[in-house]
Amino acid sequence: MRKQYASGLSLLAALLVLASSSAFSAGLKGYGELHGDVGGTREDALAVVYAYNTERDLAYTVFVVDGKYRATNVIPGAYEITLRPAVGQMNGFAPQSLKRLVKADSSTKADFVLRRIESFSNYVGGLAYSGIPGYPDGKVLPYDEIFPPGPGREILERTCNACHSINFLPYNVSRDYSGGRPPKDRNAWIATVNRMHKVPGFGRPGRAPIFDPALLPPKDSEILIEYLSANFGPESEPRVVQLDSVPPLDKSALAKAMFVEYIYRETKGKYDVWPWPHQIDFDTDGNVWLAYTGCCIVRFDPRTGASKAFEGHGGGHGIAVDQTDGTVWYSGDAVRRLDPKTGLVDQWKFENDPALASNTQIFDSKGDLWMSLLSAGGLAKWDRKTDTLTWWEVPVIRSRPYGIIVDHSDKVWFADYHNGGITRFDPVTEKFNHFNLVREAAASSIRRLGVDSKNMIWAGTWASLKYIAKLYRLNPETGEVIEKPLTDLPYATTYNAEADSKDNIWLANDNYLSMYDQRSDRFTHFPLPVRSDSLKTTITRDDGVWFIYRNAGKYAGYGGSAVVLYPDKDRITTLAAYHARTSPGYRLSNYKGSPAPPVQGVVRTAPARSRNADEYANWARDNGLLVQVQANSERSPEAQVVRPQPKLEGPAVAPVDTATLAVGLAVFNSNCIACHTLAKGGAHGVGPNLWNIFGSRAGNKPNFAYSPALENSGFTWTADSIGRWIAGPDEFVPGSIMASVPVENEAERKALLAFLRVRTDGGDQVRGAAQETDSSQRE
Repeated sequence: MRKQYASGLSLLAALLVLASSSAFSAGLKGYGELHGDVGGTREDALAVVYAYNTERDLAYTVFVVDGKYRATNVIPGAYEITLRPAVGQMNGFAPQSLKRLVKADSSTKADFVLRRIESFSNYVGGLAYSGIPGYPDGKVLPYDEIFPPGPGREILERTCNACHSINFLPYNVSRDYSGGRPPKDRNAWIATVNRMHKVPGFGRPGRAPIFDPALLPPKDSEILIEYLSANFGPESEPRVVQLDSVPPLDKSALAKAMFVEYIYRETKGKYDVWPWPHQIDFDTDGNVWLAYTGCCIVRFDPRTGASKAFEGHGGGHGIAVDQTDGTVWYSGDAVRRLDPKTGLVDQWKFENDPALASNTQIFDSKGDLWMSLLSAGGLAKWDRKTDTLTWWEVPVIRSRPYGIIVDHSDKVWFADYHNGGITRFDPVTEKFNHFNLVREAAASSIRRLGVDSKNMIWAGTWASLKYIAKLYRLNPETGEVIEKPLTDLPYATTYNAEADSKDNIWLANDNYLSMYDQRSDRFTHFPLPVRSDSLKTTITRDDGVWFIYRNAGKYAGYGGSAVVLYPDKDRITTLAAYHARTSPGYRLSNYKGSPAPPVQGVVRTAPARSRNADEYANWARDNGLLVQVQANSERSPEAQVVRPQPKLEGPAVAPVDTATLAVGLAVFNSNCIACHTLAKGGAHGVGPNLWNIFGSRAGNKPNFAYSPALENSGFTWTADSIGRWIAGPDEFVPGSIMASVPVENEAERKALLAFLRVRTDGGDQVRGAAQETDSSQRE
C-alpha cells in the first residue's frame, strides 16, 4: 500500500487545515477531545484518523463516517494526526498529516479534504508484504493463479490450511513467524509433508502427528508433494493472494468505536530474536500487563500511558496476574512468577524437560493456577495450599493444550489445537472429557476459547476448508454444537473467542476484531488501526476489548503494543482496566484463603513424571502410539521405560549465551525440525534422532536406515564435521540422501552448532529464555 500511496503524492489536492479550541462538554475530567470534518470522502474508501502522541508513545484511531471523526478522552499532549485509508480496503488515497496540541478539558479540531481516491491492488492477511526493508515485495495475484485448482489444491486445503496463513506458502522467502518460509525443493517438501503426518507432534514420543494421517493416504501424499513442488519450488517468485472483497461494515458501529494503543519500544538491536507480544491481563490497580515473548514483562498505566518493563527473566506467551497479591505469573520454563515490588522472579521447572513449558495460565476460584503445556500435550497445576507443581498427560489424540479457561463451575477447559475440538478437565475426579467441534474431514487448528454467562463454551478455527474460519458454540450439558462460518471475512484466521458482559462474542482475526451478537445472529467487523494479525482478547468490566498486535510491531516500525477497542467511546467511565467480578478471567474474586508464599528469586523444580504417566502409557499403547515414560518404583509393568543414560565423559562445554541459542533455535526450526528430533529417547523421523550426536560415529544410530554413503563414511560427528555437513551435505558426503536444505550463512551455522551441542549432549545448559523461545516459536 505504501508504494501505491507514494506514487500518488504528486496528485494530492490542497490540504485544508482548520483548528480551533472550544469548551469541553463531554468525557472524563483531565482529558481532551479531538474531532474534525473530512471533505471528499466516498463510501467505498473507508478512512481513519490516527492520532499519535509523540510524548507518551500512544495513539488513538477513529473512523471517518459521513465526513466526520471524533476521539474522546484523549490524554493531553502533542499529536501527529494522520488521515489514512482503513486497513483491508481496495480504494485508497495518499495519507495526510498535521500536528496539533490537545489540551485537558478542551476540544481540538482538525479538518482534512481529499480530492483523489484511487483503486489499488491490495492483498489479504495480517502481515506486510511490501515496503519492508530487507524483504522483496510480494507480487499480488488472484488465489486461483497462486493455488491452481485441482486435486492438489483440494488436498492442500484439507491438510495445510489448519495452521498456515494464506501467504505462508507462496511468499517464498524466509521471514519471522509467520511471514514466510525457507525455499524448498522436492526433497524438502517430502520431508515437510512427512513430518506433518508421520512424525509425533513436536517430536514428543507418545504423541500423534500434527494432523490425522487418514487425511493424507499415500496416493494423495504424492499428489500433494507434486503440487507443492510444482507451484512453490525454490525458484518461485514471492507472491501474495489478492484481496478481492471487503466485508460489509456497520457505519453506525464504526462511528462509535475508538482504538487506543500503548506502545513499548525495546532498544534497537537489544534482542537477537524478535520479541512479540501475546497476551494481556489486569491488576487490581487498573494497570495492564503485557506478556512480551523473548523480551520482558511490561506494565502500562492506561490512564497516563506510562510503562515499565521488567527485564532479565525473559518474557512470556501467557500471563496471569494474581489479584490477591499482585504477583505476575507468565510462561517460561514451566512457569515464572514475578513480584513487581521487589523485581524478584521464581522460575519453576519440571526437572530438565524443556517441552514441559507452559503456554497459557489461568486461576480458578480456589486460588490455584492452571497451565497448558502445548509441546508436551499436558495440563499443569500449581496448588496454592501446598505450593507444588504437578501435571497430567492428556489422553486425547492430537490434544496439544493451547488456550485455557476455567468455567463458572471451576472446570478447566483448553483448546486441543490440532484435533478440531476442546477438552474439559474435572479437578475433583481428574477425568478428561473431549468434545469435537469441527465436523469436516479436514485438519483444523483451535487456539483460544471462552465461556459466556450461561456457561456455553465458544471457540473459533484458525482456518478450514477454503480458508473460511468458523465460530463454534458448545453446550457442555447436551453436547450440542452450533457452527457460525465467517463467510463475509475470508482468510480470517480466528484466534480467539471471548464473551463480554452482554454475551457478545469477540473474535481476534487478521486485520479485524469481530463481534458476534447472539441476539441478532450477526457479525460486526472493526478494521484494526494497522495491518496485523491480532491475538487473545481480554475484556474489562466496562467492555473495553484489550488485545495484541503481533506482527505490527515488527513491520510497522515499533515494539510491542497493548491495544484496546472501546465499542462506544461516549460510554467510557474510566481508562483503567479492571476485570468484572463475574468474569471467567477473574475467578479469584471468589477466593478467600491464605496468600501465596512470597517470591524468593529462586529456581524451583518439580518432578517431570506426570500424575497419570502409567495410565497414559497404557492409553497410548492401546491407541498405537509409541510412549516412553520415566521409571519409578510404582510404574506398571506394561509401561515402556526410558532409563537414565550415563553422561559421556569429555571436555566441559562453555556456557552459551541466550541470544546465540535463540538464533540457533530459529535456524533449527526453519531447516531441521521437519526431519529430526533432539530429545533423549526421541523417535526417529524422516532423519535420525540427534541426541548425543557429538562424538558419535556417522551412520551408526540404531533402528535407522542410512544411505550406504553415510553408513560407510567412517568419520565421527564433531563440530567441524557437523558444520561441513550443515553447509552442504551433498558436497561433504557425495551420495547421501539427506534433503538438501543447506545453511549457507556462517553465523547461522555457528549458532545452530551451539544450539545442537546444548540440546543434544545431555547437559543442563539450556537457558530458560531458549526454552521459552522454543515453546513460543511453535505458535
